[in-house]
Amino acid sequence: MQHIDHDRLYTDLQYRYDYVSGFIGFTKKDQDLIKQSGSVVAGLVPTIVDAVYDKLAKYDITWSHFAQDQEGLQIKDSKSRDVAQVTMGSEVITFRKTMLTKYLKKLVTAEWNLSYLKYLDWVGHIHTTTPLKKSTINVEYIHCNALFGYVAAVVVGALQKSTEWDDDTRDDIVNAYNKFFWLQNDLFAKYYVKDRVLTDKEKVAVAVEKEMQVNEVRRELRSESLLNAVVGVGAGAVLGAVAFKYLGSSK
Repeated sequence: MQHIDHDRLYTDLQYRYDYVSGFIGFTKKDQDLIKQSGSVVAGLVPTIVDAVYDKLAKYDITWSHFAQDQEGLQIKDSKSRDVAQVTMGSEVITFRKTMLTKYLKKLVTAEWNLSYLKYLDWVGHIHTTTPLKKSTINVEYIHCNALFGYVAAVVVGALQKSTEWDDDTRDDIVNAYNKFFWLQNDLFAKYYVKDRVLTDKEKVAVAVEKEMQVNEVRRELRSESLLNAVVGVGAGAVLGAVAFKYLGSSK
């Protein structure tokens, strides 16, 4: 029987990931399968992103979060703080769509190392009112969980329609994505579910590590933004064509 250090699950990101991924059975093979799917998923990204925000726009309780400052975007126009004035063309929605696009593209291209794990953890962190954030937005967990279910359904549904792989490979890829979404969900839940209260000493240690982690992710995202501005011209038409091939008008 493997021993699991209870306290480290709440103070050590890598240790927590190793435990949850091992329990789920998310392995190097799953990581490779997700990368293998990149040629298909990259083309689906624009359609997936639009489908996500179409879904969020259906409910006032989810749409209301876009009338607040976001991590990385301060709303300066007073009208934009009125949820009734937030539309698909608003700066905040364009910003959030860009962030989701980066997230999905990183999923199929990133190396599975501590740096990427810190990024996945940061994604959960920025949705809550936790320290080191530049915004005070707090998206309640019920909405995050519901959105994960929707995104998983959209992505898996698209993968199942692909004819790029044989049946067994396609099933393995779908299974890999299902495992991934549970892993990401855990890195959201850790900021909402208080299974254990940290000691003062642990709080200090975690805060120091978190500050280093957040700053690292921010620097990386800024670097990616500069690179994308140079190489991204003209990619939209190609990606859109591929997306239509696999999703059609199903959204």
